[in-house]
Amino acid sequence: MPQIVEITGIGPALAAACAEAGFSRVDEIAGAAPAELATVPGIGEMRAVILINAAQSLLNGAGEPKAEDTKRMKAEKSKKSKKSKKKAKAEKPKKGKKKRKKNKQKNKKKNGKGKNNSKKTNSKSGKKK
Repeated sequence: MPQIVEITGIGPALAAACAEAGFSRVDEIAGAAPAELATVPGIGEMRAVILINAAQSLLNGAGEPKAEDTKRMKAEKSKKSKKSKKKAKAEKPKKGKKKRKKNKQKNKKKNGKGKNNSKKTNSKSGKKK
């Protein structure tokens, strides 16, 4: 029977973490649910699916997981990360709105365009008094 480290994507450190979590054989990983395997530190659900497929392929003698499976999983992962970035950007509070307003008011006063510094004009003729 093949060893866990023979599964593509599992090295000695991850093999030790899997064994500690109760996955000490390749057939245990091949038969695990992605959510179960994702409880191992260092393995998320996406990676769990890839590792399960790799373990099943190893047991079936195919060796490497199918290329289209790994491409599909990577594409799904990148979609999720793009969505999370957009969501984080949308949730990010806007900074400095009040500060910009205060600076704008200061600049108006400096340039003589503020309320106190403006010169009065005759409303009918538009001429300055």
